[in-house]
Amino acid sequence: MADVLTRRPVVFFVDDEEGVRRVANRFLRKRGFDMIGAASAAEASDVLERYEGDIDALLMDINLPDGWGSLVAQRLKVVRPEMAIVYTTGFAEIDPILSGGLNSTEFVIRKPFTGDQLADVLTRAIAARDAGA
Repeated sequence: MADVLTRRPVVFFVDDEEGVRRVANRFLRKRGFDMIGAASAAEASDVLERYEGDIDALLMDINLPDGWGSLVAQRLKVVRPEMAIVYTTGFAEIDPILSGGLNSTEFVIRKPFTGDQLADVLTRAIAARDAGA
């Protein structure tokens, strides 16, 4: 894996809402990240297989039309174990997320989010990954 300090961190954002992905891409680029995206669990697998660069973090929507986000993330992490994972959700309560297989809410960001909030949670998740957390 290339040194994160010598390149922009890459975020893989899986969310079925194109507008949310577009806004997140704008937010992230302004804050020093690059982003690739997918609209579904099936597309995420295809993109991950084709993408040849490093991916620092997976930003995963919890509720996709073709899969529960935490289960999709587990499958994707098998292919790219180096990715930190951050979940995003429009759910007002965290309980549905926990019942979906997450055991920690540390790296969950609720929609709508600001660019600074998004960059902060991704930076913390990548740092935790780098520290071996």
